[in-house]
Amino acid sequence: MTSFRQKLEKASAPYLVRIHALPRWVLPVLLTIVLLIGLLANPNQSPGLWIGFFALIFIGLILVWLLALSWPLLTRSSRVLRVLVAVLIFYTAFSRF
Repeated sequence: MTSFRQKLEKASAPYLVRIHALPRWVLPVLLTIVLLIGLLANPNQSPGLWIGFFALIFIGLILVWLLALSWPLLTRSSRVLRVLVAVLIFYTAFSRF
């Protein structure tokens, strides 16, 4: 295991413990709400522009963080699919806003 991976796991441990203590439905519901806010924000108005952009960037960063943590356990097809979803979220954030 690389030192970066060990540092990432050590830094992520307290957050993962807190997330794991939540009811199972909380994280998917919250991420879905933030994703919908990002997708439905009006990019033609100033507050909507920034709210939508940061909501999508937040979702993308969470996905990349979880992808990095689960990388060794994933099959090749799962890795490709998860990377594509993260890239799509970032692409949407930067192209819309």
